[in-house]
Amino acid sequence: MNLFDSSAIFNLFLQGKYEILVAGASIPLARYEIGNVLWKNYKIRKRISKKEAIESGNVLFELIDSMEMVDPPLSSAMRMALEEGITFYDSSYVAAALESGYDFVTDDMKLREAAGSKVRTRGSSDL
Repeated sequence: MNLFDSSAIFNLFLQGKYEILVAGASIPLARYEIGNVLWKNYKIRKRISKKEAIESGNVLFELIDSMEMVDPPLSSAMRMALEEGITFYDSSYVAAALESGYDFVTDDMKLREAAGSKVRTRGSSDL
């Protein structure tokens, strides 16, 4: 089983690989990070329209809601953030993958490198 961070979720969504997502897991934070990605692509980068952001959000939130949710152990996530020099948000995904025994899928190369010594990591292009 795979546990996906928001970067992998968004990239798989853009590729239309919904079945890979619904067969996987994530953490509750993913909903908010995806919402932020859509906001940034509309408001800051001006890559999508408001309508596209809303419609994409509806599909993405439905996909995420169909995934297994893993609650990361917060003390492990904090320890990992401090030791590895990554954000608490990022370490929450890694801690959840470690706790669940799932492979961690991220398209964030810095995070993939930091997580690689803790869990099996892959990019969405590897799936």
